[in-house]
Amino acid sequence: MKNRQNFHWILLGPTLLFLGFSLVMPLLMLIILSFHKVDPLMNILPDYSVSQYLQILSSGMFVKTIFTTLMVALITTVFCIVLAYPAAYLLVYAPNRWIRALFYTLLVSPLLTSVVVRTFAWIVLLAQNGLINEILKEMKIITKPLSLLWNMKAVIIAYIQVMLPFAVLPIVNSISEINPSLKKASMSLGAGKIRTFIRVTLPLTIPGMISGTVIVFSLAAGSYITPMLVGGSLQPLLPLIIYQQALQIMNFPMAGALSILLLLAVLIVILILEIILNRWEARFHAS
Repeated sequence: MKNRQNFHWILLGPTLLFLGFSLVMPLLMLIILSFHKVDPLMNILPDYSVSQYLQILSSGMFVKTIFTTLMVALITTVFCIVLAYPAAYLLVYAPNRWIRALFYTLLVSPLLTSVVVRTFAWIVLLAQNGLINEILKEMKIITKPLSLLWNMKAVIIAYIQVMLPFAVLPIVNSISEINPSLKKASMSLGAGKIRTFIRVTLPLTIPGMISGTVIVFSLAAGSYITPMLVGGSLQPLLPLIIYQQALQIMNFPMAGALSILLLLAVLIVILILEIILNRWEARFHAS
């Protein structure tokens, strides 16, 4: 038994070393960097303080940016989960395996292309001379192009398209694990399809929905490429501000402090969702 455990640790060792060097160590270095002082020329000083964090939390602009980032991530997550559920249900209960394979291909194929390519596709669609405006003008619905690009609505639309597969797959897994006999038992006791879905299917898929929520929210809160390309660099989103502080202003401690606060905000949301999931499962299994 002991030899088997040692063998497991030997297999796990390279992965742990890789994560340690590529994730844990950079994170610790980022935390340390965020407490450094800078001089007026943005040179990093050897002194330590919490001035970066105090400046962020006392600045209305930074606080608004954090709030906007979390709200955009939340809106994106809600839309993704709402759109993902029927898609996941259709994937699981497709009429035959060929249609199921087609749906899976359509779902996964965007993940095989670069985020940059997918985001540029939205620029082609939403630009003033883009496909959507051209179609609306041809149909005489509008006389001048609509401003569909370089705003927060465009960012959310692109986010939803990019993040949707990450919401669908966990829900597909939850629906697939439901024992068909539970639905048959519910309907045999007089419950209709709608009531069976509400009382049986939906509660059993809550874990998949929460898993999808965690993934989509985390990705949306930290995404940089998508809002930069379809929203522009002036959108009040934290990843864009971090980029500006690090590579334009060259204030690395401020960029580090903003990164740590973004990480903490996302971790708090994940912790809340984890608590909700644990309580839901405890209540569901108890009943």
